[in-house]
Amino acid sequence: MAGLVELLTSILMPPEERLFRFIQSITNPFFGRFDGENSVDIDNLDPLQITCGQENNVFHIAVKCGANPQAVPVQALLMLHSLLAYQPNNKGDTPLHVAARLGNESFAAVLIDHARGLAPTGHNNHDYRSLLRKVNYEKENTPLHEAVLNGYFEIAKRLIEEDPTLTCFVNKAGESPLFLAVDGGFYNIASIILDTTFPICSLLGRNGMTVMHAAVIRSCSPDRLVLSVNIANIINIIKDNDFPSFLGFVKKALGRCGSEILEKADEFGWMPHHYAANMGQSRVVKLFLEAKRCIAYSKNKQGMTALHISAKNGHIRVIRTLMEECPDIGEVLDNRDRTALHIGVEHKQVSVVNTFLNKKAFIDLINEQDNEGNTALHVAAIHGYYEIIIHLASNRKTNKRIINEMGLTAFDIIGKSTLLGPVEKAMIRLKMNKEGPLLSLQEAAMVEKNTTSDKTSEEIQSMRSQFGPKAETNDKDVKHMADMNLVVSTLIASITFQAAISMPGAGKYNTSTGMEAFKFFMAFDSLAFGCSAASMLIHFAVVVYSKLRGKACKYPIEFTMILTLLSISSSVLAFIMGTKALLYEKKSELSISGSTNHKIWDFDFPGNIAIVAFLATLFYVFLPLLMTILNCFLILVPDDGLPIFMVATKYVLLKIFRIFFK
Repeated sequence: MAGLVELLTSILMPPEERLFRFIQSITNPFFGRFDGENSVDIDNLDPLQITCGQENNVFHIAVKCGANPQAVPVQALLMLHSLLAYQPNNKGDTPLHVAARLGNESFAAVLIDHARGLAPTGHNNHDYRSLLRKVNYEKENTPLHEAVLNGYFEIAKRLIEEDPTLTCFVNKAGESPLFLAVDGGFYNIASIILDTTFPICSLLGRNGMTVMHAAVIRSCSPDRLVLSVNIANIINIIKDNDFPSFLGFVKKALGRCGSEILEKADEFGWMPHHYAANMGQSRVVKLFLEAKRCIAYSKNKQGMTALHISAKNGHIRVIRTLMEECPDIGEVLDNRDRTALHIGVEHKQVSVVNTFLNKKAFIDLINEQDNEGNTALHVAAIHGYYEIIIHLASNRKTNKRIINEMGLTAFDIIGKSTLLGPVEKAMIRLKMNKEGPLLSLQEAAMVEKNTTSDKTSEEIQSMRSQFGPKAETNDKDVKHMADMNLVVSTLIASITFQAAISMPGAGKYNTSTGMEAFKFFMAFDSLAFGCSAASMLIHFAVVVYSKLRGKACKYPIEFTMILTLLSISSSVLAFIMGTKALLYEKKSELSISGSTNHKIWDFDFPGNIAIVAFLATLFYVFLPLLMTILNCFLILVPDDGLPIFMVATKYVLLKIFRIFFK
């Protein structure tokens, strides 16, 4: 009676629960005998039920749950419901898809063996393999695609052995199993495909790429390398010593596929060597050029060769490799008629510019003009790249008078640039003006126009103020400087006058040392007062002469600055000598009174502190001037004839000065 109740209960329970109880029974070593506390009669279960979500059948669930495929219920179901093992769910995944995706090797092997076993039971060999070639709905992946995507070597190997034509299938994205293996870094699977199925295997990938595109990109990223857990398989696959290296698989794929694969471009017009150049892989580029030299001249959709691409990214080794293998590659222009030097300048690659300037093959290309008439020097001027301008201007082969389509020379552009500061423009002018006039005729004519002529553009006025033969300071700055000079001069004159009146009565000056110090004090104090008074007189004279002549007189800012500097320096020296005179007199008085504890007076600390503070400030003030002079000197030193290490040192110092000026 109890058995009958259990049987009725199992029959009347919902289909999902019955399916779950069935899966529990086949995963339990004591299947059919008991399930926890309740026994299950396997004969009364309905294996044709499916789940409500993805419509998985009993074999889908068995694979997901890791059921033992050798269990009697599973084998019985395979015999009774053969094609159920290959029935897709609502996503198109068969149980073999699920086993390949999850890496369930034992279940995948049983399903493959079962498919092959269908042939003697009335199905032909073609039908047997068609079960292995089923694709899912969403991505149109075969079971081999799923195994390769997840790096399951054993399942992929077994599928390839059963049906080598699986390597010809591409999914919805156009990806072949070989492409996916290389893209994922599973080089052991990729090697099996190449060794056993080439040339029938597909080499295609997404976006028009081929397996060589993926091999180049992934071999250039060693951190993306993923190998199978089974080390023994790797050892069996490796047949040459260089396989573990970054070039290993690239060499192997190139040997199998031939050099023709290097000419295949993707949807962006990029060939494999373009990617190698973009990632700075000079060894890969050299390998490709040895296989097919003509690819060096091939362009992408922007008309850029590998040399343009490597120049853009600053890959010096790739540039040298390309120019060693193909010395004339620099003559190839992109869609805008730009050389690789134009590209390097535009992307501020200083090392690239230096490399091209030192290449004999690039001597006649330095002055090449693009479709807008711009040379590399024009491009550097447009972008305001000071260091590159200096490099190009230092080269004797650079023609600085070339005019672009807008009728401007590089010097015209530099004069109008807002990206360069006044100091930088002055340095460039010193470097470039040694060769004579550099302005275009139109700009030179406008700069030299009479002031009574019609309106002059603000840009030309700015250029005149910066690069004219006698550069004038801005009126507001001059007025501000004049006011500051007047205030400082008045202050110093007042202080030095007061000091000269009060100092003589501060001591008796009984010692010769004290008297000498006092004399120096009076000399420096008088000098400071005289310079300050002279500066004040100049301010008064400028105003008087302007009134008498009826127009503004030019303020002698340089001369007044010198007078102010002299007055400040003399004031400091007067302070030092004055304190020294007083200290010596106090020291003499202590000696006469018999006091021996006067070591403090052995060190003239007030004067020393003053001189240290003044010199430190003086150094700080004049350091930019010193740096500017050194910078100017280095710019004017020609590169020709200097040893390489001195040229390198020169540009390192210029770089430091550039940072300092910023």
